Amino acid sequence: MALYFQTFEPYPLVVAANRDEHFDRPSAAPALLQGEPKIIAGRDLRAGGTWLGANDYGLLVGILNRRINGEALPATVARSRGALCMELLQLNSAQAARQLVDADRYRYNPFTIVFADQQNAYVAYNDEARIFTQLLQPGLHVFSSASEFELHSAKAERARERFASSIDALSDKRKQPEQWLQSLQIILSDHSLGDGSENPGDAICVHRETSGTVSSSIIFYLKADREFVTFHCPGAPCQNAFGPPLILPLR
Repeated sequence: MALYFQTFEPYPLVVAANRDEHFDRPSAAPALLQGEPKIIAGRDLRAGGTWLGANDYGLLVGILNRRINGEALPATVARSRGALCMELLQLNSAQAARQLVDADRYRYNPFTIVFADQQNAYVAYNDEARIFTQLLQPGLHVFSSASEFELHSAKAERARERFASSIDALSDKRKQPEQWLQSLQIILSDHSLGDGSENPGDAICVHRETSGTVSSSIIFYLKADREFVTFHCPGAPCQNAFGPPLILPLR
């Protein structure tokens, strides 16, 4: 997951993210969900919740699963991580989301969660029963699903170089979000591995026998128009195209 936070003046928030999951886990593509606040998000049809979404208060939330020793805790032990993501999307700001995360006492399988509005951005991760939160400074931030939380993991740093290489090209204020798709899709489709690695999970776009990149999303916060614009690619971005945008006006 790449977050450009206050990097581009017209677009204070830009997120480009692949979703890596087991191929047999059912889900629904991002859509406008019923209820208040108005939310555009995908849905996990097995455990509920979501992996990425935005609401009409201007808050964006995305979560990454992490695995310790390659295994998750038994489902009976931990609350769904996607439920936390959806719970934060009920709130009206990143500050409010931080307060909820700091007070959370549920146990979850390992996660990294990012929540941001145009003023503030945070990343949080858990270790056993505790959740730790860090304030993010303006700039590009890239997060991976590595088992141990590390803002500067080898995979995240390789991905960051790719996303950073596009900043100059994307800084053209005349470009509309649709004109960014090709550049970001190329990065989200990258299959390169680290030096000496044979682990497909080291790539940005992951292909394994039973799991891998199952979809991609790119979300823009348009400052002048006060709206989120969401693009979704069903399936791996190296083999599929992004569909038309979903628009969420802000209140």
